Amino acid sequence: MQQPQGQAAALAVVPSASAVAHPNDPAGGDAPPKQVAQAMERLGRAGRLIAEIRLGADRILEALFVAGGAPPYSAPQHIDRTSRAIVQEEAAMRRHFQDLRALGRQLEESGVLNGALKARGNSWGLHMPLVCPDGAVVAYAWKRQLAGQAGASAVDRTRLALKAFTDQKRRFFPHLEDEVLSHLHDGEPGVTKKPRLSTSNGELGEESLSEILKNLENEVPNMKIFTYRHLDWSKRASSLASLMDDEFVDPSKELNLENLGKLRSSALTTSIDQVAVIELLVPSIFRAIVSLHPAGSTDPDAVAFFSTTEGGSYLHARGTSMHHVFKHVKEHSDKALQYFVSVEPSKALSLLLRWIASYQTLFTKVCSKCRRLLMMDKSLALLLPPVHRPYHQTSNVGPDLQEAYHIGCSSYEG
Repeated sequence: MQQPQGQAAALAVVPSASAVAHPNDPAGGDAPPKQVAQAMERLGRAGRLIAEIRLGADRILEALFVAGGAPPYSAPQHIDRTSRAIVQEEAAMRRHFQDLRALGRQLEESGVLNGALKARGNSWGLHMPLVCPDGAVVAYAWKRQLAGQAGASAVDRTRLALKAFTDQKRRFFPHLEDEVLSHLHDGEPGVTKKPRLSTSNGELGEESLSEILKNLENEVPNMKIFTYRHLDWSKRASSLASLMDDEFVDPSKELNLENLGKLRSSALTTSIDQVAVIELLVPSIFRAIVSLHPAGSTDPDAVAFFSTTEGGSYLHARGTSMHHVFKHVKEHSDKALQYFVSVEPSKALSLLLRWIASYQTLFTKVCSKCRRLLMMDKSLALLLPPVHRPYHQTSNVGPDLQEAYHIGCSSYEG
């Protein structure tokens, strides 16, 4: 009775010619969101059919076991009953196999299964999941992957629409923003007043990206600043991976890598209106990646922290470090970015970059509450330094006067 389960495994990836989708089917020309919805519905049906086939095989095995254990005097009755049950289950399983073949062909022609992807190149950025022995997980894995892709597309479309609406509102209706600000200054009721950042830098007067980066370079001379386009940064991250193959990177090699990055950055001479990625490097401490959207703007889109010894394709503004210290800093930096964008949108990038610079004392600054450098993280059973830096106030004081807190010592969010 191994044949039904083996056939189910094969049919999960190899459709047959029953119920072929018609060439004139309008689904072939639908937009990707509709194709994703149709593929998810078909994958759900495929999963149910595979489950029915497995249940049919179990029923046949159960009927055979019952017939084999029947007493001799009732053997003819059990044989007749078992034969009828097997015939019924075999007919039902055959219908399910036919339906599964039809669904497999439809999924292949819509660009979901692997063979059609190679022929048409219509993968929607997806990868073929592993095939389980019984084929049942294939449909579920595809459904989860398609659902995640559809959700990410919806989030991106919503964010872009909100961005376009905000830009057009500022362009065509600037008086509305002035009225809101005047209401805030007058303290009129009914208008929610946003919290104001307390800064000792005075008013941050930078308006352009070049001014922000130049002022930051003057304020934090030991932090190296590089700018890239998206493709250039991908090449840079890949080159870091090839250079970081050694298990240990000594300081002299790290300085050579830093100089190599500087030469490469100056050789690329990225135009300021094409800058999409900002790399902030403090040798032997951290590497921070900030993405801008749109390119050349002063609107930070994402931020991430990594060790200076890391390299690879996962080094981007939405990536996550392999080290627990920088994973915690990444989580904290996401909150800081959202705070800066919501409170001071026009100064968010400048405030974010100055806040990132406060992490140059990540491994030397003691906690401002417990006065210790390392504290045990009970969930990870690891000793961690103070990974939280307050972002409700940005200060131009020296790094020795910056506050720092362990995860368990933070008395407030931020």
